Amino acid sequence: MKKMLFVLFISFVLVSCSKEESSKGKQPAVSADTAVSVQSVVTNVAPVPASQADFDFTKIALGGKLFKENCAQCHGNNAEGTPDWRKRNPDGTLKPPPLDGTAHTWHHPKELLMSIITTGTLNQGGGMPDWGDKLSQQEIDAILTWVQSKWPEEIYADWLEINRR
Repeated sequence: MKKMLFVLFISFVLVSCSKEESSKGKQPAVSADTAVSVQSVVTNVAPVPASQADFDFTKIALGGKLFKENCAQCHGNNAEGTPDWRKRNPDGTLKPPPLDGTAHTWHHPKELLMSIITTGTLNQGGGMPDWGDKLSQQEIDAILTWVQSKWPEEIYADWLEINRR
């Protein structure tokens, strides 16, 4: 995944430089040192859309399918969560919260949300298993995009601000 994002990013940089340089009549130059430094800032997290209107609907469709197959059993078909989700289960674990913007999920930046889904919450008092061995980072990102598409626009706007920090 990192390699693919890196290649896409470098391709974008090269195309951008090529257009800029061709207007000046020069050839673009990207050194190996530049490529290595760019790779060090690329993460597993896909870019965050500036608004819900910028969501990739193919990704939302995939995320919805994956959510229903893997997450709905606990979080509900529409990400509505478990009734009384604020109360702990008899064994002390936390119940699955709503993910539809009515609980706390949107208070966390994307990297943390991706990490929570990847590693689960068993070590934090929750009951969510580790999904990192079953789902790819792209699939987890698609699920998160589907979840975010359920949030009211004002919640998504607030989340963008939290994510920028």
